[in-house]
Amino acid sequence: MGWKREFKKMQKETKKASNLFDNSEDISSLILWERAMSSASHWKVDNLVIDISKFNGLIQEIIINQIMPDNISAYSWNLGSISIVEKFYAYPMASYFKETYNSISNRLGVYEATLIVLSCSKFSYYITKKFWKLFNYTFANKNINEIPLLRVFEVMQRTSLEALEGIIEKSFLLIDKRKLDPYKHHLLIEEIIDLGDDFTYHWSRMYDQVIDLTVETFIFQSKYGKPNNPSKSTVESDFFSVEDEDDFDDFFEKTKTLVFNDEVNDAFNYFGISKIAKPDEFKKIYRKMAKQFHPDLNSDQSSATEMKKINLFKEIVEKYYEKYEIF
Repeated sequence: MGWKREFKKMQKETKKASNLFDNSEDISSLILWERAMSSASHWKVDNLVIDISKFNGLIQEIIINQIMPDNISAYSWNLGSISIVEKFYAYPMASYFKETYNSISNRLGVYEATLIVLSCSKFSYYITKKFWKLFNYTFANKNINEIPLLRVFEVMQRTSLEALEGIIEKSFLLIDKRKLDPYKHHLLIEEIIDLGDDFTYHWSRMYDQVIDLTVETFIFQSKYGKPNNPSKSTVESDFFSVEDEDDFDDFFEKTKTLVFNDEVNDAFNYFGISKIAKPDEFKKIYRKMAKQFHPDLNSDQSSATEMKKINLFKEIVEKYYEKYEIF
C-alpha cells in the first residue's frame, strides 16, 4: 500500500535521535513462543510457583521503563468464565491472578489452579513483551497521549482479555475434573501451560491490523488534518468516556471481522482449497496432513510445530463453516 511507503518516509524524517521508545528492532508482531518441555519431576507445585514468579519478574522488567499514557492506569475486569473480578496492573493484560487462583483452587484444587495461573502468566509475558516492542518501534516519534494510540491500548486490552478467557475455558476442558499428577499427566500439563501459544496467533493478527489502521490514521491526519467535531471535544481529555464507548465497540468488532477474514483466507490457502469447498473435502485433506505430520507417526523435529499449525488452521476453517452454516 502507498501509505506504508509514505509512513516510512515520514518516520525517517521525524524520528528523534534519542528517545526512550527507540529501543526495538523492525519486527513483526508474530510471537516466537518457547515451549514448556521438562521432565515429569519438574512439574511439582513448588516449581510451578517459581515459574510464575519468573514471568512476573520479566513483565516488571519490561514495563518499568515504559512511558504510559496519562489516562491509563491499573484496572479491574470481570472474568465471566469463572465469575470473578480480577485486578490487572499493566497493559495490555498483566496480573498476579490472585482472584483467578482463589476461584479455580476452590473449584478444581490447588495444583490445577497453580497450573492455570502459570499458563495465564506465560501468555501475559509474551504479549506484554511483543506489545511494547512493536508499539515502541512503530510510534517512537508520536505523543503517546494521542487518541489513535490510546485506542491501540484499549483494543489490545480487550483482545488480551478475550484470549485470557479462552485459556481458562480450554484449561477446564482439558482437565475435565480430574486430579492432575505430574507423572501421570505431564504431557497434558505441558499442553495446558502452552495454551497461550495458540492464542498468540489471533492476538498477533489483531495487533497487526490495529497497528496498520493506526498508521493509516496518522497518514490521513498528516495530509488532511485532525477531524473537528465539537460534540466530541471531551474525548481528548477522557478517551475512555461513556459517550465514546459505542464508537469503540463498533471499531473493535469491525477490526475483529477484518482479522477473521484474513485468518480464513490463510487457513484455506494452507489446506489448498477454496472457501466453496465442502466440509467433507476439507476433512479428507486434514486427515491426510494430520497423518503425515503427527509426532507419533513422524519423527522429524519440525512435525510437532507443523501439527500445531494444522490444528490451528483447522479450528479457523471449522469456525468459518459454523458461522455461515456450511454442512
